[in-house]
Parts: sequence; C-alpha cells; structure tokens
Amino acid sequence: MKSILFILLFLLSLALPAQNKSDFNKVYTKTYIKTSHEDFKKAMNIADSLYSASEEPYFKAKSLMLSATLLQEAGDVKKAVDYATKAEEICEKSKDHVQTAEIYGFLATQFRKLKLYNQSISYIRKAGEQAEQIENTTVKSTILGLITQEHASYEIDQKHYKKAILLIEKSQVYFRENKTNKELFLASNERLLAYSFYELGEYDQSLSHYTIALELLKKFPDNFLKGFIYNGISAIYIKKRNVKYAKTYVDLAQKIADKTQYLDLKKEIYKTSQEYYVLEKNIEKFSQLKRKEDAISEVISEKKNTFINNEQTKLLDKNNTLYQNNLLLILASCGSLTILGIMFFFYYRKDSLLQSKLSLLEDALKSRTKANHKATENIKMIKPEVEEKILKKLEAFENSNTFVQKNISLSALSIYCNTNTKYLSIVINSHKQKDFNNYINELRIKYLVYKIKTEPQYLKYKIVSLAELAGFSTQSKFIEAFKKEMSVTPSLFIKSIEDQAPNSSNEE
Repeated sequence: MKSILFILLFLLSLALPAQNKSDFNKVYTKTYIKTSHEDFKKAMNIADSLYSASEEPYFKAKSLMLSATLLQEAGDVKKAVDYATKAEEICEKSKDHVQTAEIYGFLATQFRKLKLYNQSISYIRKAGEQAEQIENTTVKSTILGLITQEHASYEIDQKHYKKAILLIEKSQVYFRENKTNKELFLASNERLLAYSFYELGEYDQSLSHYTIALELLKKFPDNFLKGFIYNGISAIYIKKRNVKYAKTYVDLAQKIADKTQYLDLKKEIYKTSQEYYVLEKNIEKFSQLKRKEDAISEVISEKKNTFINNEQTKLLDKNNTLYQNNLLLILASCGSLTILGIMFFFYYRKDSLLQSKLSLLEDALKSRTKANHKATENIKMIKPEVEEKILKKLEAFENSNTFVQKNISLSALSIYCNTNTKYLSIVINSHKQKDFNNYINELRIKYLVYKIKTEPQYLKYKIVSLAELAGFSTQSKFIEAFKKEMSVTPSLFIKSIEDQAPNSSNEE
C-alpha cells in the first residue's frame, strides 16, 4: 500500500500567513497537481527553476521538497532522499518546525516504502516532536493529521487494518479543522479507509469510502490520487465479478497510468487490470499488462536497491575502517615475531635447532596470515540476527513459488528480503552453496519435477510450455538447467514418468 501523505504537505504553505507566498504557491500547486501528471520533465524543470529563483530558506526548502516528491513518484528513491536531506539542512538552520516536520514525514514515507520500518517509525516520532512546537494551531492540526495518516499507512503495511482505521479517523478530526485544501486531505484519508476495508473483505464499506473520496476530488483534474481511487473501485467490482462496472473503472485507471510517471501507481493499476482481463478471459491483454507490470517492478526494485546498497556500503566502509585499524595491530604483532626469529638466528648457531625454530616461526606467520584472511572475511559477514532474518525470508520465498516469475532478479529478491544484494549473495552462497541464478534455477526445476510427478496433465505439455511455466525465458535455458539439476533432459525424464503411466503422452 503506497501513501501520498506527506507528498501533499506542500499545500500547507497556503495556510501560512507570510508575505509574497501567493504567486509561489500558485506555480507550486499547478506544477504538482497538473503539470507533473501531464509532463514530468517539465515539472522537474519548474521545480529546479523555483529553487534557483528562491532567496529565502523557506522557498528553497519548499522547492527542494517539490523535486523530492516528483522523484519519489518516478521511483528514484536515492535522489528523492538526497533532495529531502538537503532541505532538512536548510530548515535546521532556519529552525522552521513546520517544514522540518514535513521533511521528517516525507522521509518516514520513503523508508516505509523501502520496508525499513524501524527508520520509518523513528521519523514519524521525530515529525510529531516538531509538530508539537508549532504555534499556529491550524497548521499544527494539519501537520498532526498528516503524521497520524502516515502512521496509519505504516500500520496498513503491517496488515493491522483495524488499527489503521482508528488512526485514519483520528487524522480526519485534525483535517476538519483546516480551512484550506481540506478536500484533498480528506480525500486521501477516505482512500486509505477504503483500502483498509477492502483488505478486511468489507467491499460495500470500501466502495462507500472510495465514492466519498471521488466526490471530494470532483473539482480537481485527473491526478495520481484519482488513479489510486479508480483502481480501488475496479478491484471491488472485480471481486464482485461485475464485468461492466469493473471495465469502466479499469479504463479510467489505465488512462491515468498511461500518462503518469508515478511508478507505484502504474504497477498497482497494471496488476489490477490483469485480474480484470482474467475475469474477461482475454489472455492477450493479460499478457501485455503482465509484461508492463514486470518491467515497472524491475525498475522500482533496481532504484530501491540502489538506495539500500548505497546505505549498506556506507556501513561496510565504516566497519572496514575499524578493521584497518585492527590490522595495524596484527601486522605489528607479526613484525614482533619476525624480530624474535632474527634474534633466534644469532643466538642459536646449531643448524638443527635453527631449522626447528625457523619452521616454528614460519608456521606462526602462516597462522597469522590465515587469521588475517579470516578477519577480512568476517568483517564482511552479516550479523547472526540479520542472517537469520534473511534465511527466514528465503524460506518464505521458496514456499511462495514466486520464483517462477520471469522478473525475479537478485535486486528484486533483496527488496523482498529487506536487505541488499551483497548480503543476500553472501547468504545464498553460504547456505545454498550456489550463486543466485543457479539457486533460482534449482527451485524452478524442483517445482516443475514435483508438478510432473504429481499432476498427470503436465505430461501433456510441450517442452516450451513447461519452460514458460517454470519462468525460463527460453526453451534452451530450461533444458540446460533441467539437465544440470536432474542429469537428464526434460524429454527423457518425462518418458521415464510415462513408462510408469502408459496412458500419458507428451507432446514435444
């Protein structure tokens, strides 16, 4: 579940009583609500121009947050966080509690999307602390409403839907005290309520909240929020197997998906649309949308993983610095051993004794070298508790049969496991004794072998169809992987099964 909570915070500036903000806010609002939906590149250029033209810290920080918001919609988490961090530095100097709370809320959302939940809840708390220091009661209420809303999204991600509903209702109380752009804030909450009730299986209640959200947004042009709402309504009608109404909202959602640069929205819409075309039994349309979803998922995974790897690399570099300091001590110890060896040489003249001592010294140095090597490896190893968490995630992954999807990559799996590609590779190599590709291939082949053995209809599939079902991009790669795992070709393996079941036949 993706939130647009603190993305909307820029609208708070409309409620702040400061001079010469009107023109700035008009450009800002139009850029985010309208231009970004129609022309993402143009919106980014406007955001950069706003920053260049700004002199006061308030406007500079606001412009940076506009860029950060646009970038996060495009899936570029690293750049989004970089812009937000730069804005945070400006606000720290100006002691602007409103904007600092806004930035903390934005960062809470980003870390939640990355499934880094400890960091996310930490920023929610920090945002709340800043909000309590705001003197303007109207602004304070809106900020607290958004923080509570983000907390609700956090609970939705944890699948605590009833708790999320209570938080959203609390957020609504805060928003009703706001006189400016109240409809947009309330609509975003109604959308979250609708999603929560949908997940609880209360479809009529969910539809009611989506309808309220659309009514609140009727004066606004098509935008990402409407896209999420159309998508949610179409999902309800698909559950109700109402093809006519499902198609109406699938078409509305896809119209927005085709124009927006908001990757998470695109992914959700393409995913729901696939369910509709399964209902309609339109395999061609289903396949087209599956390819689109896979492509978007890969881009999102790569960009998220870039950020996670960047953060983990910083941590590893810090640990390596500590290791290098320890290495100096180890080398000093080795140097002492060498000096002792030279003293032995001059003190003991007998050849036999000399050879014995030199042998001992050589063994000691070899032992030290091995220890150094082991220390180098250990410093790169993962903490036991982190390793255990990754292993549990891999176990869940193996039981889910997700590995038959064609878009599975090391980066995508690392996001699923809440880690980075380096750590994941270490765990797979260490515990599975395989690299990533061979690990996935092994899972796919074992899955297919089980299906062939237990479900007779699989004996009738062509080899190319079996390759497709197992997630292989080509028939040749499938045959190669199958032979490596089972020591025979798929055809021979199927024949051996057919010999045990003479009535079955394979169409190769």
